[in-house]
Amino acid sequence: MKFMKLGTRPDTFFTEEATRSVISDIRSDLVIRINNINFLLHQFSLLPKCGLLQRLCSDSEDSNAVTIELHDIPGGEDAFELCAKYCYGITINLSAHNFVSAFCAAKFLRMTEAVEKGNFVLKLESFFNSCILEGWKDSIVTLQTTVKLTEWSENLGIVRRCVDSIVEKILTPPAKVTWSYTYTRKGFNKQQQSVPKDWWTEDISDLDIDLFRCIIIAIKSTYMLPPQLIGEAYMFMPVVGYRMLQRLHLQRALSVSD
Repeated sequence: MKFMKLGTRPDTFFTEEATRSVISDIRSDLVIRINNINFLLHQFSLLPKCGLLQRLCSDSEDSNAVTIELHDIPGGEDAFELCAKYCYGITINLSAHNFVSAFCAAKFLRMTEAVEKGNFVLKLESFFNSCILEGWKDSIVTLQTTVKLTEWSENLGIVRRCVDSIVEKILTPPAKVTWSYTYTRKGFNKQQQSVPKDWWTEDISDLDIDLFRCIIIAIKSTYMLPPQLIGEAYMFMPVVGYRMLQRLHLQRALSVSD
């Protein structure tokens, strides 16, 4: 799985009950409230990179100590903290597991090129394009994490692009498959045998049922894979696969009795 490391400073954030602060000799002049959490931060660190906070602070009557409520930020307090740490230059690690929440939160905070060159959104988009979408399992993990932020992920095109990337790889001739995949069939040895035609079926079965269906529908629309091969994927769905096996056993029992 691919990772992107940003920032060089040590993590100076700390938590006391429902308050998250950053160690500093300078007194906090920016309070961000998200759900039941208060962040005690600094305008000079966040405002240069966050267009939304620039606007909200400029609307405040007291510029010396501003309190802002961001209860609707996608990804909640954890995603915001990741963005805040980026603003402070604190080291953060991004992967397929936290990309979606970080990207949605950064877009919400307007951490764009219009605010500062080389801002967080640009770096996240670069990571998405050059690393996540290039990887098989990275694309699947990222797609699965969109379940928690469905509307944002769809509006930002994350779902569509992950689906396109996954389908493109599924349609790749087995002889050209070079990435790691899950294949637990008995008797199969990856080191000694060529890539099987149904190499992709187990990995996509880990997806949420609606996302799984999106993948299957997209594959079917290409008319490039036979129905029998597509049907293999259903066998690894926890519920669907079990029911299909039951139906198969019933059909065999009926044929024997006849």
